[in-house]
Amino acid sequence: MKELIRGVFNRFGYDIIKTGIPYLPKTKKPVRVKVGKFEIEMPGNNVQRFNYAIFPDLNFQIGRLASIISQKYPDITAIDIGANVGDTIAILKSFVNVPVVGIEGDDISFRFLKRNIQQFSDVTVIKSYLGEKSDNITVNMSSVGWNNTIAPSEKGTEYITIRTLDEVLDDEVGKKSNYKLLKSDVEGFDTLVLRGASETIEKSKPVLFFEYNRNAMKKIGEDGLSTIFTMRKFGYEKIVFFDHIGNLILSTTLEEKEVITHLHDYISYAKNLLGYYDIVLFNEADIDIAEQYINGEKKFLQI
Repeated sequence: MKELIRGVFNRFGYDIIKTGIPYLPKTKKPVRVKVGKFEIEMPGNNVQRFNYAIFPDLNFQIGRLASIISQKYPDITAIDIGANVGDTIAILKSFVNVPVVGIEGDDISFRFLKRNIQQFSDVTVIKSYLGEKSDNITVNMSSVGWNNTIAPSEKGTEYITIRTLDEVLDDEVGKKSNYKLLKSDVEGFDTLVLRGASETIEKSKPVLFFEYNRNAMKKIGEDGLSTIFTMRKFGYEKIVFFDHIGNLILSTTLEEKEVITHLHDYISYAKNLLGYYDIVLFNEADIDIAEQYINGEKKFLQI
């Protein structure tokens, strides 16, 4: 029967090819999703539900990174900005059981986050939106509940409070010096968040792992490139680029402005084929970690 049906399609110039992508029915109900070694609950419309089904090892590169960092800094605490429903925390905990501070502003995601972290130890969650400076602003929101995207606007329909990471850590957690991994995924606000974390960055010199989504950044008028180069004043030297599914693209130094600018220009192009980068920045004090990490990630390219 399969061959008969396929033959009919072939007569009209079509064919049937198995893609290997699992079928997941649409649902508005919460679903449980395998992330690393754990199962977490997320809204049925959360795009990560589909991403983890297609790419079971999605975002594992940050887990491998945390594991390497913890070998040098056993007292590491990781910061997860844009913690969503806790999927990155699940990945971190799958590789190494380090303390995590998770920060999420979206109401729905935060409710799921609080439930999901019950299975972990040493996790503190804080509900807050982060930015370059503390302020109360009007915004328009989209993808609420699964990939909340904020666009500041004087005619916005929502009124929210933005805080800096430095302020949140001081108020909610207390001053520490062992924040050795800072991850950010906040739909275009990532480089703003870094500018609002200058005290933390200067004091702790964490490895910075952040999304570089030019489509979202352009919507809020954020350049981003200048912030990357500014990290040199804090002693950051090595920069690593990953594609949107966690494959290593290249590593270079912040001195190579032409290379970095070319990559920025490519991802800013409307017809680029990647969507966004994940970028990792290493301080000069952790070049040993950078080299070990890069060499390890090369093995996953399976060239």
